[in-house]
Amino acid sequence: MKSTDVLKYLEGNCSEQEKRRMADWLDASPEHVREFNEIRFVFETTKMYGPELERLAAGETPQRATTAAASSRPTVMRMVFRRVLRVAAVVALLLGVGYSTYVYTFDSVAEQMVALNVPAGQRIEVTLSDGTRVWLNSGSRLEYPSVFGRHRREVKLTGEAMFEVTHDAGHPFVVETFASDVEVLGTKFNVEADAETGSFSTTLLEGRVRLTDPATHRAIVLEPNDEARLTEGRISVERNADLDAVCWTEGLISIRGLSFEELMRKFEKAYNVRIDIRRREMPVIGFKSGKIRISDGVDHALRVLQHNSDFRFEHDVRSNVITIY
Repeated sequence: MKSTDVLKYLEGNCSEQEKRRMADWLDASPEHVREFNEIRFVFETTKMYGPELERLAAGETPQRATTAAASSRPTVMRMVFRRVLRVAAVVALLLGVGYSTYVYTFDSVAEQMVALNVPAGQRIEVTLSDGTRVWLNSGSRLEYPSVFGRHRREVKLTGEAMFEVTHDAGHPFVVETFASDVEVLGTKFNVEADAETGSFSTTLLEGRVRLTDPATHRAIVLEPNDEARLTEGRISVERNADLDAVCWTEGLISIRGLSFEELMRKFEKAYNVRIDIRRREMPVIGFKSGKIRISDGVDHALRVLQHNSDFRFEHDVRSNVITIY
């Protein structure tokens, strides 16, 4: 794998095919991981110490420090600088640019934010620069930096997503939502956050996550199979949560625990249609549990519900509107 390909990956400019190729390359050999980490070290260090490395590279003498800690900093910086140069010299040569350009390029990349919007009727999987995998459901939006900062890995979510976070104890992973920030203490979890409807939930599959109750500001730590849900402005936790809630990643919709109106809202996003309910009373879903395959189409899904629910529907294909009677 070329160093330029690794840099392209770290900058977040890879295609899905290139990301898969990078993952396969890393899995193939521990030596590849070591090489990747060396280049990532340069990448992160130039963001952290870019201006100081520039001055050292130019041969400038740091100003005299007034404390012992400050006086030791030039020595530490020179140690960092020597290690960076060993790798950066090769990388800069491959890039065909000077070290100054190299530093300022990383600084600008670190400030760039990427916004990923998933159209209704689609689902997207994306791998972030740290290796974290994210599955985004229909109608969701994820905002994330091209390169994570040196303290925290932060993303913003509107909608629903499942995260499989790459462990890095020194750089906590935080998902910001309208209701609560979800700080990752483990690996795999699902988040649904819709500010328009006021619905928020987090389902933990593996590891641990920490939330903050917006009403009491109390920290809440979830264990595997826990589900946190926002109800009347407060977060409550349910043990042994229904893990069918994350079956959307497999192209399925779970009907367990949903009202007819809630299910129709899910249908609108999953099938990219508008559903107009023209009834005074909502139909009762006759099934207590079950899953509907999205690929079978919205008409099939509604006909399945009709087996145990009293309603009629008309689908105007040209306007893409379904009317429920």
